[in-house]
Amino acid sequence: MTSAAAKNLSRVFGNISDFEKGFLLASRGVIRCLINPLLSQMELTEHTTKPVDLFDSACGTAVFTQEVQDTLPKAVLGKSTMLCADSSEQMISIVKKRIDGEAWINVKTSVMDAKNTGLPENSFSHVGIGLALHLIPGPDAVLTDCKRILKPGGLFGATTFHKENTFWIPDMRAAFASFPFDAHFPDEVKMQMHSDGDWTDPAWIEDHLRSEGFSDVQVKLNSGIYHLRDADEYVTTFGAMIGWFMNTWWSEETRKAHPLEEVQKLLKSHLEEKYEGKGWDINYLVICMTGKVEK
Repeated sequence: MTSAAAKNLSRVFGNISDFEKGFLLASRGVIRCLINPLLSQMELTEHTTKPVDLFDSACGTAVFTQEVQDTLPKAVLGKSTMLCADSSEQMISIVKKRIDGEAWINVKTSVMDAKNTGLPENSFSHVGIGLALHLIPGPDAVLTDCKRILKPGGLFGATTFHKENTFWIPDMRAAFASFPFDAHFPDEVKMQMHSDGDWTDPAWIEDHLRSEGFSDVQVKLNSGIYHLRDADEYVTTFGAMIGWFMNTWWSEETRKAHPLEEVQKLLKSHLEEKYEGKGWDINYLVICMTGKVEK
């Protein structure tokens, strides 16, 4: 992150809740590593000279837009248009604060359903979807909408997790096993949350995008290592997963007996002891897919 970006980010922190700070730290930390490789695949680089009309669909905290803002030349951004949309008003609220606090250029927001945006046809040169198609039920409806709103020759791009992605799982599994009570952790944590296709398999994705009418389809597997600064960063970055695990796998009785705050403290204590108060590396495996729309 540049010094200017860091200064802008500090302004955002003064205007958001602790809950929102967790999402923002993840956006500027490990999550950007999972989104950034998509940019060059979508021909969005520091050498880009032509203005873009970009749609960040199912944007979350708008990490895709964040990376585009950090990458494209200012002169290009000044002539471009960008729209960030998500079905969550809370996420859009965070993005609005980011736009102002981080001085993003020509970025607007809207609350929209990625499967039915209602946006005009042939509106965008680029549509990006970061880490969502393996989570949204009925993802083909998202693809249909993307094709509709892309201009002829427009580029679609998305990222999903590979089925063998480990990421935060080994550390959380070991921590749960160390708790002084039965903290259930499933034998397998699936990367995909629905049964529509297999968005964790590069070969399947390539075939499927072609069958959906995309041309010049490229599907690449990106592996990497992210260094966590300390236990605090782990708990802050992956805090949302703790609550999800508790709600999904634990009984109501267990959740009442051991609330989220207690679990977070136990997790942090385990990690601090395991890594002796130092940082450590985690591995990730993410799929980047792109395709062109011919009309």
